[in-house]
Amino acid sequence: MGILLLFGPPVGNDRMIMIAVIAFFAFLWLLSIASKWITVKVWKGKATMQNTADELSALVAHATSRFESISEEESSVRPPGGKWSKKEILGHLIDSATNNHQRFVRGQLGAEIKLPGYEQEAWVRSQAYQAESWQTLVQFWRFYNLHLIHLIENISHDKLMTTCFIGENPPVSLEFIITDYVRHLRHHLEQIYS
Repeated sequence: MGILLLFGPPVGNDRMIMIAVIAFFAFLWLLSIASKWITVKVWKGKATMQNTADELSALVAHATSRFESISEEESSVRPPGGKWSKKEILGHLIDSATNNHQRFVRGQLGAEIKLPGYEQEAWVRSQAYQAESWQTLVQFWRFYNLHLIHLIENISHDKLMTTCFIGENPPVSLEFIITDYVRHLRHHLEQIYS
C-alpha cells in the first residue's frame, strides 16, 4: 500500500484505496481503545496493588522501629475509659491481619466470597493480649504483615474486582478490602504511637 501511495494509485482503484485507508484508521482506533482498556484494567490495578504493598512495607518497617522504644511496662498501660493498651491495640492489628489474610486468599478463589465479620472486643479479650509479651506481639505482627505484603504483590489483577460480602456489610471489592486494611492499620498505629 505504501508503494501505491508513493507512486500514486493505479487508475480505477480509487475505491479499493479508500477502503484500505478507512480500514487502516479503523485499526488504529481499535488499537487505541484496546491500549486504554489494558492500561486501565491491567496496569492500573497492578500499580494500585504495588503502591499498597509498598505503603504497607514502609508502615511495617517504620512501626517495628518505633515499637522498639516502647517498654513492656508502657505497652501494658490501659488508658482511662476502658480503652485498649498498646498491647491490645497491636493484638487487634494481629486479628485484623488474620481476618484479612483469609479475605485476601479466599477472594482469589471464586467470583465472590461470603465471610463473617468479627467481634473485635471478644477477639482481643479471648486471646489475652494483655498477658502476652510485647516483643512476641511485635514480632508476630511484623512477620504476619511481611507475608501479607508478599500475598498482595502476587494477587492477579483480574481478582481485584471479586465481590466480597463481609458479615452484614454492603458488598465491596477485594481491592477495597486490601486498601482498607492498610488504612485501618495506619489509624491504629497512630494510637500506639501516642
